[in-house]
Amino acid sequence: MANPVSHSYLLLLILFLTIHLSEELQFSQYQTLLKVQQLLGYPSALGSYSSNTDNCNIEPTPSLTLVCYEDSLTQLHVVGNKGFTSLPQNFSSDTLFATLGSLSSLKVLSLVSLGLWGPLPESIAQLSSLEILNISSNYFNGAIPVQVSHLKNLQSVVLDDNNFNGEIPNWVGSLQGLAVLSLKNNWFSGNLPTSVKSLVTLRVLDLSNNQLSGELPNLHNLSNLQVLHLENNTFGPHFPSLPTKLVSLVLRNNSFKLSVPSNISSFYQLQKLDLSFNGFVGPFPPSLLSLPSLNYLDISSNKFTGLLFKNFSCNDDLHFVNLSSNLLKGELPTCLRPKTRVVLYTRNCLSNENQDQLPSTFCSNEALAVNVTPQQQKHKRTTGTTVLVSSMGGVVGVLIVGVVILVVSQVHKKHVVKTPSKSTLENVISQAQNEDEVKTPKRSIMEHIISRVPDKHAVKTLSRSIKEQVMSRVNNKRIVKTPTRSIIEHVSSVNTAKLLTDARYISQTMKMGASFPAYRTFPLDELKEATNNFDASCFISEGPHGQIYKGVLSDGMHIAIRGMKIRKKHSPQTYMHHVELISKLRHSHLVSALGHSFECNQDDSNVNTIYLIFEFVPNKSLRSCVSGSSGEKLSWTQRIAAAIGVVKSIQFLHTGIVPGLYSNNLKITDILLDNNHNVKISSYNLPLYAENKRMVNNGTSPGLKGNLQARIKDADKHDVYDIGVILLEIILGRPIMFHNEVGTLKDLVSIKTDDIARRSIVDPVIHKECSDESLMTMMEICVRCLSSEPTNRPSVEDVLWNLQFAAQVQNTWKRDSNDNRDSPAPSSRET
Repeated sequence: MANPVSHSYLLLLILFLTIHLSEELQFSQYQTLLKVQQLLGYPSALGSYSSNTDNCNIEPTPSLTLVCYEDSLTQLHVVGNKGFTSLPQNFSSDTLFATLGSLSSLKVLSLVSLGLWGPLPESIAQLSSLEILNISSNYFNGAIPVQVSHLKNLQSVVLDDNNFNGEIPNWVGSLQGLAVLSLKNNWFSGNLPTSVKSLVTLRVLDLSNNQLSGELPNLHNLSNLQVLHLENNTFGPHFPSLPTKLVSLVLRNNSFKLSVPSNISSFYQLQKLDLSFNGFVGPFPPSLLSLPSLNYLDISSNKFTGLLFKNFSCNDDLHFVNLSSNLLKGELPTCLRPKTRVVLYTRNCLSNENQDQLPSTFCSNEALAVNVTPQQQKHKRTTGTTVLVSSMGGVVGVLIVGVVILVVSQVHKKHVVKTPSKSTLENVISQAQNEDEVKTPKRSIMEHIISRVPDKHAVKTLSRSIKEQVMSRVNNKRIVKTPTRSIIEHVSSVNTAKLLTDARYISQTMKMGASFPAYRTFPLDELKEATNNFDASCFISEGPHGQIYKGVLSDGMHIAIRGMKIRKKHSPQTYMHHVELISKLRHSHLVSALGHSFECNQDDSNVNTIYLIFEFVPNKSLRSCVSGSSGEKLSWTQRIAAAIGVVKSIQFLHTGIVPGLYSNNLKITDILLDNNHNVKISSYNLPLYAENKRMVNNGTSPGLKGNLQARIKDADKHDVYDIGVILLEIILGRPIMFHNEVGTLKDLVSIKTDDIARRSIVDPVIHKECSDESLMTMMEICVRCLSSEPTNRPSVEDVLWNLQFAAQVQNTWKRDSNDNRDSPAPSSRET
């Protein structure tokens, strides 16, 4: 029998060795991270990593997160500030990844916005356990090394916003566990390799904003694919073969030029569909409007044809539809008219519509220019001529019979066409409406008959009436014959945004659309050092919420410091819920919060002053660049972009944080522009300001007296009104100094109904460089924003869509204008 004492010694020895090995592992990882910190030049993102060797218990921050499993480092997330990161001159990506290679248990590596440059090193193959790789927003270049294919456990690869080039390698198909492949905003060229179709686990494929081209491989077997974004490439001309479980499909601005397949109407989980700025032809499938999950549809700037009818049905959740710049006829469906939807349909040939429409003949003539595939030509064959013989006395009766025969024969042409491949209602309507496309003997006979009748207008009216009656019968008949399918119960509740912003590989900072240093608590001494003890030379201004100083931190970063005296003294803990909200104010179009500092009373430790630290924006205000008396003025394109930035910032304040910030008292003088003309709002409605003010005013802010409930109810519409005032100044190019000017100037804008009148009131600096459609869109949304009744003002989302549409049509007009100047002959639209 074994000695119990020896067993005890054995257990103690095992425990000692385990602890010793664990400490050695910890120390090895600690050494590796110190080396990484040194190689990156001690960036602020790694500032929270110090001499503490307990890597697994470091408090996570937006800039640094370490995750361990059984004392082994398994996740490393580092998020820097790409625009302000300065790497050592001797920096080497090879050395960095060779150092990281010693972390053999690392499963997640995220190095974002650190300014890393050079080719992606071959030493990445040492990270054999890696499952998630995110090196977005850096300056990596060259091709993706083949050594990445050795990482067989990879599930997510995110290389966005770099300078990678060359072709997407064919070996990508060997990564059989890949769920996310995101390569957007690089310089990849060539074709998408056919091996992609073997990635059966792929859920997200984003190749937007590259230089890729050619036909897409057959992706139909990728049954798990839910997000496919290919915008701003030159893929085409055929529509790709796709799986039916897609949630988001974006093909915007490519070179697709043929028809859209009919099976797209069975994509029941599709929430977003963007086919804009291509050359798609053929009938527009109205069934797209009733897809049960669709909330965003954009088919603008194509050559879709066909008739729209009032009785078409729409999905109730469809909030944005853009049918602009196609060849559509008929009437806008009634279901697209509610104000809760954003619906754009300019530059079609729709009847009785407010938005700018073209003559019906334009769409007919343009449809003739659309190339018809052999399959489509097959549908246009006709039978032999039917000879009509009549005397002049019975010509009208024969004429009626002839018209009926002609229309009915065209509607039921499928009976005389040999083996047609399809006979959808859209094709029937399109053929009947565009009967001019193929001149047949029947058409010639009818023209001959009409030419022999004195009252030709009456005959044309009669024939049109008969045609409408026949089409109505056919339409009703088809609707009855097609039973309604119950598909709602099969719709997936997939959240597209969650797929694109999976927390496992994209940090919270990147989700906010901005990249800033981590929000932190600043020691008061650091602020005093940054401002030379709040010297008068650093003083900027004094507003209703305190004095503002400019400071420079020890790392050279410029900051703005707002000091607010506290009226009623409380402990720091009382203000932490305010600090939590302020820490969320980080957006590319906000002067974003970087941190805070409390100055406390030495006697009772209550707060005397709260210092809020923001990024410093050195350039001018938006007013000085659109309506100032001197200096460079923004172009029309830049003004639309500035307006979009302003609205995006308000959208973020309303919905991007919880609770949202409303009634922000937005002023054009509070909108700053950085050196790249990106707008940033410098003043918004922080509850901390209002609470400090109410402490003096017995619990009620003066601005809320007598109408508190009304202001709360329409809080978002107050910001929309302020946006309208800013749009007014952007359009007119004159400063609006007093509130009573707004009504007069609004009337001036709203009564200008033609192009010459509109251009007569806009800023002379830009009146020759704006397209008619973009100017009209800007004016219309401006007037709606300034409605005296808050409920009649558009939503922030509505304003944003209209501004983006104005930018879209302006860019198209500008490109077409340049093409016309460069070429003596009309050229086809290039995307």
